Amino acid sequence: LGRLLNHNNELEPELHRRRRAAWAAFNNIKNTTDALSCPRIRAQLFDSIVLPALTYGSEVWTFTQALSERVRVTHAALERRLVGISLSEQRQRNLHREDIRAQSEVRDPLLVIKKKKLGWAGHIMRRNDGRWTRLVQEWYPIGEKRPVGRPRMRWSDSLKEQISLFDGNHLKTHWSTIAKDRMAWKAVIRDHIR
Repeated sequence: LGRLLNHNNELEPELHRRRRAAWAAFNNIKNTTDALSCPRIRAQLFDSIVLPALTYGSEVWTFTQALSERVRVTHAALERRLVGISLSEQRQRNLHREDIRAQSEVRDPLLVIKKKKLGWAGHIMRRNDGRWTRLVQEWYPIGEKRPVGRPRMRWSDSLKEQISLFDGNHLKTHWSTIAKDRMAWKAVIRDHIR
């Protein structure tokens, strides 16, 4: 479905592709956004064309601090371009990201990614038809010796970290148990991703 795979399972090449796709999508609508005077319509256009190009396939990304910062930096540059402010002008006027977000009225890409990831996790955990997505999620290698050092963050680890950051009520229950109940999982998403 368009995801760039590599032997080391690194997300950097895929993120680079997503960033290029977002800039290409933005450049396609730049003349239209410049002609629009209503910031709300401009933000809707940006959120419906550029944001999906940036976040495509992010449901399966293992989200680290470095990855989230790269997405945030790319989105901030796109946002500045949308409102017509350069980075030097932003620094000169002492504007923060929140100030530009208030001007642009676009959605936060990290919240969009978290919502997509939580939705995908619930979808996987409710499957009972033996598909490989569920089997791989629950698979644990037996008899394999772990290499020295800290293990790389897995998809479920980053998901558990996201939920523990947001959810104080469900810490005693594993995320996969909550995700099996569609209504409870939707409540977790609704309450903690705004």
